[in-house]
Amino acid sequence: MTAGSASVLELLPMVFAAPGEALARARGLLDAGPPPLHGSVAHQVIGIWQRDFGDLRLALRHLRRARDLAARADSAEREADVLATLGVALVHAGRTRQGLAAFERGVARGTGHTRARVLYRRAYVWWVLGRHREALEDVRRAIPVLRQAGDVIWTARALTLRATVHLALGAVERADADFTAAQALWDTTGQEHDKADAVESRGLAAFRQGDIPAALRLLDEAEERYAELGTPTFMLDIRRCEVLMAAGLAPEALAGADAAIAELDGIGGQSTRKAELLLAAARAARLADDPHTAIARAAAAVRLFAGQQRAWWEAHARLVLIEARAATGRRSGRLVADAAALAERLASSGSPAAPEASLLAGRIALALGRPADAERHLAVAARSRHVGPPLARMTGWAAQALRARAAGSGRGVLEACRRGLDVLDDHRMTLGASELRARATAQGAELAALAQE
Repeated sequence: MTAGSASVLELLPMVFAAPGEALARARGLLDAGPPPLHGSVAHQVIGIWQRDFGDLRLALRHLRRARDLAARADSAEREADVLATLGVALVHAGRTRQGLAAFERGVARGTGHTRARVLYRRAYVWWVLGRHREALEDVRRAIPVLRQAGDVIWTARALTLRATVHLALGAVERADADFTAAQALWDTTGQEHDKADAVESRGLAAFRQGDIPAALRLLDEAEERYAELGTPTFMLDIRRCEVLMAAGLAPEALAGADAAIAELDGIGGQSTRKAELLLAAARAARLADDPHTAIARAAAAVRLFAGQQRAWWEAHARLVLIEARAATGRRSGRLVADAAALAERLASSGSPAAPEASLLAGRIALALGRPADAERHLAVAARSRHVGPPLARMTGWAAQALRARAAGSGRGVLEACRRGLDVLDDHRMTLGASELRARATAQGAELAALAQE
């Protein structure tokens, strides 16, 4: 590699250190009529900026040009790197099959350090798609190679991603360890956007620890850092929505999510983020006792997730949709069957939310006067009372309390409620991923109410 090529390649990390400057320099490089290798880097830089901060359609145009120029330059490593960037953009555009195909080619073309970076980005895409086992496998393969190469930036990114996947699966302590290790690495770099993301992650950690004021303060600090860089904050908007829900401010959370959706639509941003914002809005509307808005947002999220081949996310959006439909009084045997089938889907994907769907099926069956059906579904939900993350155990005890009530056992109701509230007290400090804290608080209130009947 020539000295000139090395200096051009420095534009790539600059996208997340000084995004505006990186964009301007890449455009200037293209104006100078560069050779194919340098032109490939410039188009990739513009493509990354547009993918993450701007118009996804423009991003795809630049990234395809970057790929073609890399092939013309006969650089397999350059082509592999661009294919990974393109793969992420295609998945964010909802073109999942094309995106995964780009990664297949990228993994095949790259070697060593480059392949590890490709694997990290494919792991990120697996996370976006809700395919957590594949995400952990790719990041497991990538991290040792990145560390051996002394690649601080990409190692920190990979650790942050692994932490995020652990959170989705309820492994809070593992997530904490990875977030802490990533933060230590970011402190040694000048990656200002990545540092802002680390502040955002600290806000998430404060949320998990039960310190909602600190969480909001850190999210505000992250937002200020993003504003200085001139970059949008859609993931932060989703996280702030979650914190506001946990703070009992569901109407404010809904307003924030809807505003972010409008902003995202205005710039032609990522459809994957739009689907996640719609799901956050649906959850907020549900907590705000606005089931009709929840139905509208959740149904839109389900359609987008399905089109993006994001089965994990689609299943969680369907859970909110069924909850909202039940809240309107539209209960039916079909809704019971839908909730039960969803519980099986969630369980097969390893989601901690599976017991909630079984509990929901049992509740609807009880409301319909179908005690035998209710007992079957509540028994499935109640299995989780001794295993799994805290929210799953609380859900299990809530199911057990409803079973006891249906059987006419007042003592059984009190015992189940006491055990469920003990779980809440013991684990209040570790709740916080997604809307877990809000759900746990609602679950605790229901247990307390059942105990007083």
